[in-house]
Formats: sequence, structure tokens, C-alpha cells
Amino acid sequence: MPEGEFPTPVAEVVATLADLFRHQDRKEIVELLESAQAWFDNTGYDNWNGGTYTYALRLEVPISVFASIEPRLAQVEKEISEKLVYFSRTLPNDSLGEATVSPITAGKPQVGQRFAPSEIEVRRLWPQNRFRLFLSHISKYKVPVSRLRDELELRGVAAFVAHQAIKPSLEWQHEIELALRSMHALAALITPGFHESLWTDQEIGWALGRGVTVIPVRLLKKDPYGFIAKVQGVTGTLNNSADLAAAVVNSLLANSQTHGEMRRAMVLRLCQAKSFFPSLAIRDHIPEADDYTQEEKAALWKACNDNDQVYNANKVADVIYETIGESQLASKSNDKDDLPF
Repeated sequence: MPEGEFPTPVAEVVATLADLFRHQDRKEIVELLESAQAWFDNTGYDNWNGGTYTYALRLEVPISVFASIEPRLAQVEKEISEKLVYFSRTLPNDSLGEATVSPITAGKPQVGQRFAPSEIEVRRLWPQNRFRLFLSHISKYKVPVSRLRDELELRGVAAFVAHQAIKPSLEWQHEIELALRSMHALAALITPGFHESLWTDQEIGWALGRGVTVIPVRLLKKDPYGFIAKVQGVTGTLNNSADLAAAVVNSLLANSQTHGEMRRAMVLRLCQAKSFFPSLAIRDHIPEADDYTQEEKAALWKACNDNDQVYNANKVADVIYETIGESQLASKSNDKDDLPF
């Protein structure tokens, strides 16, 4: 049987599937997809129409995840398989047929494109309900990178900065590897000396190997190189951390692989605002998404009605209503006598 290769990378297919099931509130399948080692298996070939290839999506998951879905395994595989048609309907010579789910064999090295660490490890390292962004940088710029980290936090991004995130009692290389295994994306802060570092290229390699989005950030006139040279990146300056953070978030919202996770984290950060700062930081990002779920819309409407750090923040409620429309909850912002400006 001639060898073929499915045109869409498996990481993109799995990430899109996870986002589809997340919108349908199928948390069990989302967890399965996000913890899986995934690959395409070339299962068939036909000479018709110049050669037609058939592929299967193979998913290997940790034992704990497999055990939770094993009683419904056939139904779960069927649900995933039924969605695979969306990825090949415009490809006359390539077809995705079935999805299979198997447990990772005991003793097998747990490495692969999408293997994730345990939930306990993730919660220890990352704040909950935030977009997890690894900031790859050299220590010379740790002070401005720390300022960038703070600006990203206002926008719903938990940024891993090694010198801040690693506790002295923990073995530092293990913690960096854990962050690389559990990040949603990596931002490569390309400055003079970045390429010469013993660690930055390896960090980028981790991301590429897992199929995770890498955002090249061009700083001080240094250009991306190697595998990330062709990736659309961000240009900015570490002297203006607010604008640079905004550009990184817009890039995450514009990327199909990171859009859903970034949008959810942004909405939750705004709804939890305890000062004007996150509300104002997120305001201009609200129109960058046009696919808010009904649950997210309800949360935004509620924030405009109940959270004074949202409805009193300059034009934040206006931007929300212009983007997603108004609901009956919007009474407080609609009453102009209640507004202080």
C-alpha cells in the first residue's frame, strides 16, 4: 500500500476536536483529547481518482483517563469518529475514517505530542482557569519580562517565567519540564543572545514536538529563525509591556489552536475583576472574538450588571454590549444615572 500523509497536522485536528466538544460541554471527551498521544494511521489506499488514502486517528491516553471512559468506550470512539468527516470533506484524495482510544501501556515512556501531566501537578504550577503561556527568554531581560508577565495576568494569561515560578525547594529542571508539558502555548521572546542560550532552543523544541503553538516575539530587531521563522509572530518592545502583552493576546485569539482557551480565560478574568485594571486591559480584546458561547455571554452580561469594577470601568460595558448584544441583565449599565462618567 503506498504511503501517504494526511494534510492537516494531527495536533491541529485534536485541538479542534477538543474545542468542538468543549463547546458542547463534553468535558470527559475534552480531557481525553487533551491528555492523548495522537497520530494518524494510514489504513487504506485505492487507485480511484488518482489515489485515495484513508486514515484512522489513534489516541493513547493515561490509564486513569481510559478507566473513566472504558465502560462507554464504543460510544466515545463513535462520537469522535463522527466528527472526523469535517476535516476531510474538502480533500478528495484523503479521508479520515475512524478514531480509536487505547490506554498507554504500563511501563511505556509517556511522551508524545499531547501527553499531559497530572491535574495535581498542573494546579500546583499554574493558576486555575488561566491560559498557560510559557515565556522563553534569557535571564538578562528578566526584569522587563516580569513586567510583561504582570500585564499578561491582567488579560487572563498565566505566564511561566522560570525565575519567578520555581520555588527554591523544588528541583528547577523538573519544574521547567513540567511547565513545558502542560503549557497551552509558548512565546519566544527573541532578544540578542536568545539563540546562544543553552535552554531557549530546547524549550522551543519541546513546544514544536508537542504540536503546541509557538509565537515568535521579535524584540530589539532580532528575527525568528529555524522552524519558527515562517510563523507569523509579534513585534514589540519590552519597554512597553502593556502594548506587548496586548499584541501577544491578540495573536493567541487569532490562532485557531489557542483561540478557544484564550477566549475563555479572558472572559473569566474579566468577570472576576476586583479592580478597573483587568477590565480596562481586556476591553479592547472583547471584539477580537465573535464566537462567545451562551454561557460566556451570560457571564459577561452578569459582570456588567453585578461587578462594579466592570460596569464602572470606562466604556467596558459598552464594548461588551456592542460585541455580544444586550440582555435583560443589563439594567445597571443601561441606567445612565448610575454611571459616574
